[in-house]
Amino acid sequence: MKKSLFCILIISILLSCTNISNHIPAAIEPIPSQQQIEWQKLETYAFIHFGLNTYNDLEWGYGNTPASTFNPTNLDCEQWVATLKQCGMKGVILTAKHHDGFCLWQTKTTDYSIANSPYKNGNGDMVKELSDACKKHGLKFGLYLSPWDRNNAEYGREDYVETYHKQIDELTSNYGELFEFWFDGANGGNGYYGGTNESRSIDARKYYDYERARDTILKRHPDAMIFGGTCQTIRWVGNEQGWAGDTDWCMINPGLSDNTKHLNHGSENGTHWIPAEVDVSIRPGWFYHKREDHQVKSLAHLTDIYYRSVGHNANLLLNFPISLDGKIPALDSLRAMEWHDVINNDFKENLLKDAKIKVDNERGNKFKAENVTDDNWDTYWATEDDYNFGTISFTFDKPVKMNRVVLQEYIPLGQRVKDFYMEGELDGKWFKINAFDTLSTIGYKRIVRFNTVELDKLIIYFEESRGPLCINNIEAYCAPILLTEPTIFRNYENIVTIESSDKDAEVYYTIDGTKPDENSLRYEKPFTYNNKGVVKAIAYDPISKKTSDVAMKELDLPKEYYKTSSNSRIFDGNTNSVIYLNIDEPIIITFNEKQNISGFRYTPNQARDASGHIVDYELYVDGKLIMKSSFGNIKNNPIEQVVKFESIKGKEVKFIPKSNTDNAKNCCIAEFSVIAD
Repeated sequence: MKKSLFCILIISILLSCTNISNHIPAAIEPIPSQQQIEWQKLETYAFIHFGLNTYNDLEWGYGNTPASTFNPTNLDCEQWVATLKQCGMKGVILTAKHHDGFCLWQTKTTDYSIANSPYKNGNGDMVKELSDACKKHGLKFGLYLSPWDRNNAEYGREDYVETYHKQIDELTSNYGELFEFWFDGANGGNGYYGGTNESRSIDARKYYDYERARDTILKRHPDAMIFGGTCQTIRWVGNEQGWAGDTDWCMINPGLSDNTKHLNHGSENGTHWIPAEVDVSIRPGWFYHKREDHQVKSLAHLTDIYYRSVGHNANLLLNFPISLDGKIPALDSLRAMEWHDVINNDFKENLLKDAKIKVDNERGNKFKAENVTDDNWDTYWATEDDYNFGTISFTFDKPVKMNRVVLQEYIPLGQRVKDFYMEGELDGKWFKINAFDTLSTIGYKRIVRFNTVELDKLIIYFEESRGPLCINNIEAYCAPILLTEPTIFRNYENIVTIESSDKDAEVYYTIDGTKPDENSLRYEKPFTYNNKGVVKAIAYDPISKKTSDVAMKELDLPKEYYKTSSNSRIFDGNTNSVIYLNIDEPIIITFNEKQNISGFRYTPNQARDASGHIVDYELYVDGKLIMKSSFGNIKNNPIEQVVKFESIKGKEVKFIPKSNTDNAKNCCIAEFSVIAD
């Protein structure tokens, strides 16, 4: 009898322990709302900038350009949405009003709107057209409404606040479901303001009554995210370059919302769950400018942005400027589709599907290790309460190659992991996997990139966590090499650098003008080249045996051959470092001995919002006027200008700018060199 009671007691204790081990881990505050979780699952969606700025070649309109200048002749919102859907976008946010105050819908709050434009004889409504297109094609719809209004005569006074809230009321009432509402952070400054042409400042945190705006938005759209203002549910990442920190907590302290580092990385001890959104444009500017047609972001750049946004626990909001004809430009849409194909190919075959999984700690059958590969977002591997660390390993039947690992935490219970690293094993030998980024946080999603390794076992060490581990998904892939042509540049010290978009690619080059192949010189590190000549390079995939297009850089005589009156920045190979010259202020290059001069190269500033590109110029050799000419279409096509002429022997070259594109005070030069035979 006593023995039976003892057995029953032991069984009861074991059952009790089993039930405890199967209890859901306690949440670690703060935690996301269900709306924030669903928002983060979107991962990528699009921004649209289109308006008066488009037709007046501006980024920030002053508020004084006539509404009559808005006149798209072939506008097609369905083209936008169909294109964006093909690019993998899950939604679209329209800039319904930018800082210039021009409204793209039939508003009752101002005459400065689409109603007073030629578009559809004043009967157009861009908000409705895009909203309808999104409904038709199954994309979510959101709106941007600039709080700052450089046109409104009452801006800075109480009457404008009422106008602004009426605009919010109109937009939240008449256009269907909204998934996100955007308040820009640019507030106050100079503007037209009804003709007063002055500067006005406000206290943004108090002036706009964001609490009232939040109530209006959420009353009608309870699932909508709010960007900006004092009631944000998602945060700006702190830059417009397309990256979140490799450490990225979803939590922040609202009092530090203006601190760039805090926005980049969040805070482990943040009091509010406000995850990051990365906003970046596919071009340098947010609005369309023909002069930026050559500056659409490269395939490699866009791919890197994806990994440093979505892959760093943030959502990606990618902007598409609409061109003058009312469509997404063909170059932009093709580039975005190529980018989408690259991302899809990078994550084509999950190598962990059939791997054997082992962990050093498990909370119970409900939270078993196999949950990380079951394709169910709501199941997860969890460790016991005292285990704020742990390891998980994946063993393969035969060696595999990989260069990507995807990890996700079960964020409904909070963000936990603070530090982790990975190792591989091949034939019994262990090695550390060296990631491109610092491995610290995970959150909703973390994508780890590293050079391709071969292994028969992968082990992930979670070193430190804010509580028991809750990992709901782990995947591994071997992304194909991204074969885009390398970039080549030489700095002022004659050091040539060749960069490939993919660290797994092998790079081969020549300096004798011949076409490179896999038998040419292999690029290992920057090298010195102190003469004129041509460097050509390719990226090569040793697995597929495929090569990229050939990159070519013509290098003119380096600094050892001349003295110059100008700053060395125009010879440093960096098209974003510039010098400024006054009209009629020359660049003088004096060679050590006479050369056969046959031309020159001029590269205007390639940075965003660059101005002062040289139009008219004069060129002298040894005091003799050789050319008096102009760069015909440089405003719209500000790329490297190569000018060649019949060879003339001389020692001194003098280049004199005579005018520029913007009637600016200074002319801007990024790179300049003389071509000598």
